[in-house]
Amino acid sequence: MRKKIDFAVTARNLARASNNTRWDALINYFRHQTEWRPSYRTKLVTGDISGWDVEWFYHLPFPFALVEWFDIGLQQNVRPKGRLLPPTTIDHTDEISKVVEEIGFEFEVRGDVLRIWGYLPKSYEDFPPV
Repeated sequence: MRKKIDFAVTARNLARASNNTRWDALINYFRHQTEWRPSYRTKLVTGDISGWDVEWFYHLPFPFALVEWFDIGLQQNVRPKGRLLPPTTIDHTDEISKVVEEIGFEFEVRGDVLRIWGYLPKSYEDFPPV
């Protein structure tokens, strides 16, 4: 696996922007949340883009050395407490941005998505417009 990663990184002239310590801190933070865990998706250095997922224990893209970018959804949809009430949305942008910044990631927020870069140069592929 390491050779496959190194080959893709070298072929695309990518530079590492993160490390296992940062990824571990991010995963541990979300695994310890009990009320809500955000959705996420990834793009691997091999070009594969995952679908959105909310499972933070078994579906993550290990090893994280493969991750070119990691998107986190910032909106939580809350079911109404009555049939006639509209659903509500909770915006977690400030909370998640603060955590990601404290960990030390290179990231950007656009719309309802926060993107963490595992490698540089930054890829804006399939990222909401400004």
